[in-house]
Amino acid sequence: MNFRNYLTLARTLAGGTTEAEWRSASSRAYYAAFHVARLLLLGLGFRVPQADRAHAYLWLRLSNAGHAGTIKAGSRLGLLRRERNWADYDERRTIIQAAAVQSVRSAEEIIQALDAAAVEPVRTQIIDAMKIYDRDVLHDVTWHP
Repeated sequence: MNFRNYLTLARTLAGGTTEAEWRSASSRAYYAAFHVARLLLLGLGFRVPQADRAHAYLWLRLSNAGHAGTIKAGSRLGLLRRERNWADYDERRTIIQAAAVQSVRSAEEIIQALDAAAVEPVRTQIIDAMKIYDRDVLHDVTWHP
């Protein structure tokens, strides 16, 4: 499965006419970005936890990656997760089409930034910064070469 395909589905759903489609668009947009982030960190040698612990793990590490574009992507991933939670769990909150479209745009920008983080010299820069963050701030070393 190529999880980037969730972004294609999110675009289609955001163009729909119902709140259910717009809610689903926000959810799929988030999961497209989430999985790109997860696969990036795994590829960099970090042990990403399973299930619900993976969400905070990813945005926190990326938000402390020592590279401006990656830091912004991490922060945006955290915000996109909040939008996804509202869409998936808060029936009292109305989700409008514009919010779904914005979620898709945000996921696109996150993925673009993460793709740029996968190549040198940014790759090494973020590995080094995240290793320090793991060790000195979280006291939980998850990087293994």
